[in-house]
Amino acid sequence: MSWQDERRANLAAKAEQARLERQAQTGNDIALMKAAGDEARADREQAAELARTTKEAAAAKRERRRADRKQRWDKVTGFARGHVVDGLIYSIAVVSFVMAASAMAGYGADVYASGVGRLLPLITELGMWAFAVAVQIVRKKDRTRSVWGLKVGVWVFGTLAFVTNAVHGLARGWDAMLIMGVVSVAGVIAHQLAIADPPRSRAQRAADKLAAAQAAKTNAAARAALKMATAQIDADGNARLTFAPGTYQVSRGRLTPVTPDPDVPGLPDALDAEIAALLDPNGPATRPDRHSDAQTDSGTCSGGGVATADKPAGDGEDTTAAGPASADRTARLGNRGEKSRPAGRPAGRATGDAHLAVLRTRLAEAVAAGDLDPATASIYAIAKTLRCGKPAAKRLRAELDNPTQD
Repeated sequence: MSWQDERRANLAAKAEQARLERQAQTGNDIALMKAAGDEARADREQAAELARTTKEAAAAKRERRRADRKQRWDKVTGFARGHVVDGLIYSIAVVSFVMAASAMAGYGADVYASGVGRLLPLITELGMWAFAVAVQIVRKKDRTRSVWGLKVGVWVFGTLAFVTNAVHGLARGWDAMLIMGVVSVAGVIAHQLAIADPPRSRAQRAADKLAAAQAAKTNAAARAALKMATAQIDADGNARLTFAPGTYQVSRGRLTPVTPDPDVPGLPDALDAEIAALLDPNGPATRPDRHSDAQTDSGTCSGGGVATADKPAGDGEDTTAAGPASADRTARLGNRGEKSRPAGRPAGRATGDAHLAVLRTRLAEAVAAGDLDPATASIYAIAKTLRCGKPAAKRLRAELDNPTQD
């Protein structure tokens, strides 16, 4: 190869190298330009997003402020709508207080000839308002609480304010006396009539009267029950009052037992009648007095027939015969505070023993069922579980304490 060919080849290689370098430089420039464009676009998008977020935050803040203002305004307007009367009355009260207090301050300074006399409105005006506000507070806390003492304070201090202002105005004439006296108490009078003790509806008055009547009768019944209560003394000398549960009629401070309807199931008298019918199928069931002496001696159940402590009839004596002799015997028994036996009923001790045998069986069943604890069951618990009288329950309790007795 000649040197010309070699020279041409070198020039061609240099030209190609230069072209490749220019091409690479162009690619780099394009990449840089593209990167710059992407960065600028990202900056613009970020700025736009920031502006949108800022705008939304500002709009939300304005909306919250608008909602808060609306809520506060609604609260104010709602309070104003619900207290229209209060607003009017308190407006009168403020005007009355300002006029009367300023007049009394000047009058007090003249009377006492010193600045201390300007405290006079604290007695004449503020005194009656203190009692007036106290009446309102007590009424709101407890509607049933008595406020007559506070009302007396209102009218006493109101009279004092009226007289003091009237005396102050008397020097200027009768018209000034009347006006200054009325102005001093106008606010308090309006407050007491419309706010402190507002008028009630007919239904409210009826409900209050009914509640007061119920409370009065409940208290009367409680006092009467306390008078009739008995005292139970333990071995240490400690006393405990016991009451007789039941349904009573309150009359003149005394409790009168109410006789339930025997046809209504579940009532004590109805249960007593059923037990009496079971124990005395051949005779009519009676309801003896639970506190009679005959019942105490015999220990019979309160629902069955009454067993007396009389001797059994002798030979040849007809205990079922009716006639004058039977009527006389019944009268004699009644005079001694005892009850006569129904016709066909055996003598008292036999009936009491038979009844106690039935009660012992029922007591054993109750103990086996777990309804009674023989060690700790009281006389009242035994009587309530077996539905029998206290004397019979007392005898069963004694038998549980002394199993070998009887």
